[in-house]
Amino acid sequence: MRTWLLRITGGLLALTFLFWCAAHLWVPSAIKSAVETYGNKIGYQITYRDLSISSLRLRMEIDGLRLVNKQQGQLLDLKKSVVMLKWSHVIIGELGFDEILLDGLSIKLEKTASKGAAGPWNWQELIAAITRNLPPVDSTAPKKDIKISVDEFKVSNGSFEVSDPHTNLRERFKSLSIELRDIANYDKRGDVNGVRGQYGLNLGALSFTLPGLNKKIALKHVAIKGALDNPAPDTLGAQIDLEVDDGRISSHWDFKADKSIVGRVQINNISIAPFVTLLPVNKELLTQGGAIQSVMDVSLKDDALAISGDLHLLGLDLLEQGQKQSLMKWNSGDVSRFVYQSSKRSGASLSIEELSVSQPVLQFEIDEKGFSNFRRLFSKQESDLKLDPSVVESKEKQSFALDIKSLRLRDGEVQFSDLAMKPNFKVNLRKFNARLTNVNNLPGHSSTMTLDGMLARSGSIRGKGQISFDDPRRNNDVTLNFKNVPLNAFNPAVMTFAGYQIASGRINLNLHYSAKDGDLKGSNQIIIKKIGLGEEVADFRGKKLPLGLAITLLEDSDDTIDVTINIVGNVDSPEFSAGGLVWQAISNVLTNVATAPFRALGALLGMGANEGVNAVLGEAVYLPPDQDRLEKFGDFLVQKPHATLELVGTYDPNVDKTALARATADLAILKAAGINISPNDPIPTPDFSDPKVQSGLKSAYAQYVGRIKLGQRLIALPDGVERNEQLHAELIAGIPVTEEDMKSLAKNRAKLAQSLMVKTNPGLNDRISLGEVKTVSAAKEGVPLEVEVRIK
Repeated sequence: MRTWLLRITGGLLALTFLFWCAAHLWVPSAIKSAVETYGNKIGYQITYRDLSISSLRLRMEIDGLRLVNKQQGQLLDLKKSVVMLKWSHVIIGELGFDEILLDGLSIKLEKTASKGAAGPWNWQELIAAITRNLPPVDSTAPKKDIKISVDEFKVSNGSFEVSDPHTNLRERFKSLSIELRDIANYDKRGDVNGVRGQYGLNLGALSFTLPGLNKKIALKHVAIKGALDNPAPDTLGAQIDLEVDDGRISSHWDFKADKSIVGRVQINNISIAPFVTLLPVNKELLTQGGAIQSVMDVSLKDDALAISGDLHLLGLDLLEQGQKQSLMKWNSGDVSRFVYQSSKRSGASLSIEELSVSQPVLQFEIDEKGFSNFRRLFSKQESDLKLDPSVVESKEKQSFALDIKSLRLRDGEVQFSDLAMKPNFKVNLRKFNARLTNVNNLPGHSSTMTLDGMLARSGSIRGKGQISFDDPRRNNDVTLNFKNVPLNAFNPAVMTFAGYQIASGRINLNLHYSAKDGDLKGSNQIIIKKIGLGEEVADFRGKKLPLGLAITLLEDSDDTIDVTINIVGNVDSPEFSAGGLVWQAISNVLTNVATAPFRALGALLGMGANEGVNAVLGEAVYLPPDQDRLEKFGDFLVQKPHATLELVGTYDPNVDKTALARATADLAILKAAGINISPNDPIPTPDFSDPKVQSGLKSAYAQYVGRIKLGQRLIALPDGVERNEQLHAELIAGIPVTEEDMKSLAKNRAKLAQSLMVKTNPGLNDRISLGEVKTVSAAKEGVPLEVEVRIK
């Protein structure tokens, strides 16, 4: 027995020695030869500096492993690796690893060039080469699942490089570490159906440029950890916890056999600072605050994507580079119960129960050249606006439906400044609140709006109305009311455009604007109380408006000006500007107050039409509406004891000459017929069917043309309508009208206007004077009477 035991022991020792010798002497060289042969077969160079095997521990260590392609481009470089199998798993036919340790792993992902164009990635070429050299698969052979497990997989001091010369992409990520624990391709029951285990990945500080956007992102710390499991048959579960600087993103995903994905994502304190560079702006934006909090549910099946949950952006503070004040900031921006859905068949949609922004502050500035800060930041270059027609067509085919039940702004502030005005114009809108309900972009749908706030220290603003969000400029109906706003707050604007300063006063504005398919109508009621006009602007180069005169004429006994200015326009017009239309209307009114008060005051104070006062062509006569208007202006002038008026008689040398001859002829005919005409009434057209009028025509013809000529016409022309018309025309042509006749006509027009204005106010005779007559162009309403108002 002793002899046999010695022989068995000796045999085992001999076998162990032989196995050890083979593992240390023959196997390494055999492996190296096999690796080199396989590398040559697939067209790659696979080398390593040293390989050691511990046969009893089933441990293999490789130093200096390198993988190089035919162009001497390195794909992989590994300083040191340790692979250790587990006896307990190997004995039962499993591929079980106790540990896999990789130190100094460097991987390069590079896109190759092919005839000047971008080729495939280098690792794609490697996989294709391996696939081509795989032995054929026997489809009839029974498939056997191999159980694989790894207790510990660890990468230390790793690096990863991405390079694409075609797009000038070149990024390198250093100091990477990866740690996986208890990884297996079978579940706890032993069924090979997926992957489970725990993992961790420390990427350290990252700085890289996004491909195609040329935007750089820099992160101080990025780490990923989590676990893989199989919660149900045909389902792979993944817990992914991401650390980004001081923030966390926790998520759990279920990948199902039907290729659907279901996940839940929780975002906590993720700073927006690293991602502000992604905004499509022309100038760099800086951030002094802003963190995202969110809980979302995500599902994806086929091409149908659905995301729902809540989103909060807290403490936002954006700053334009080179500026001291924040461009935009708020305390909190909350998106409550949103649902985003997208698919190729139905397009995309976003519904939000409530979008609320608390304490927003917006800096809106117009620079010296007249460009706003938002235009400078977000306006597109001309090259960006020239899109490929195919791209435009594809965009038109896409549909996006937006539905926001409630949109609210709470306790906001708008800081407005216009540096193009000298001095600079600055005004703040504070404690601003706004609410819009049922906001969506459906054609023809209007959303309801309400707003309120405080303007320029003591003023207030309120508004309500409806806006169509599919095209708000072209379809809206909005009312805005400004109350008790100090006028001197607008001094820079008045000084820039009117040439005066405002010393005191308050203004109320009642504005109503409505647009239907682009056609805009606006009503601007302006109520100014106790305005005090300050000094004129020295060296003013613009068109100085007669503010002093306008104030004197427009103020009532309570020192209040109450006027309404209406505008119309089309928002589709390239030169359209609502503000420009309003200011132009105000400028025209103020200018006309001095030079055309009948037109200006008539429109503003309800005294008549915008056309002013017009005399009948060829006559010193005003129609009854103009007579009434002149009398009302007389009454108005009585209330303005410091105002004087100069009436300027006018005539049109082209139109009035013929019309005066006609009036003279018709008056002669009617007088001869025994028909009396009131001096202030227009001369009617004679009715030649009346025998008395026919007789008057002959009498007037004989007076102005001659009896002999009349006898000839009566003999040559048969009695009838044609003869009367010819006699009438010859009579008009035969009446001489001189320049003095037309000047006399103009003077009579001015005298008649004066008499109508002093009719019930004789005391106005001393304040209404007659100026030198002048020529004008007649309009369809007649010959306009010109007036100039002065202040004593």
